[in-house]
Amino acid sequence: MLAERLALHNLVSRSNQPGMTCREMQILLTGTIKQEYEYNATQQIYVSPVAWEALSNLKEQNTMIINQLGATLPADASGSELNKRILEYALNQSNGNLHTIVLEALNFEARKITQ
Repeated sequence: MLAERLALHNLVSRSNQPGMTCREMQILLTGTIKQEYEYNATQQIYVSPVAWEALSNLKEQNTMIINQLGATLPADASGSELNKRILEYALNQSNGNLHTIVLEALNFEARKITQ
């Protein structure tokens, strides 16, 4: 499911490569988001336009978060430092974060279809 693959904690765990700079990691993570979204673009026919828009918003939000957190770190920061900041950010979000909302909406939509 695209929403799970776009989740910040999942992106970090899949993309973690020791020895990268913060900037390299930032480029890798945002590139991964873009690739995942493009790869799954054909799946939009299986969800409502509202659900696809929510997934698009999640993609944009996570890209923005990664870029903003990367901008707060010094130029010589490591990719591991960026990953740590991203995970701290994700852990400090309440249940009202966009990822949770998108998952709930998709689950609701799936239940409607199967009933």
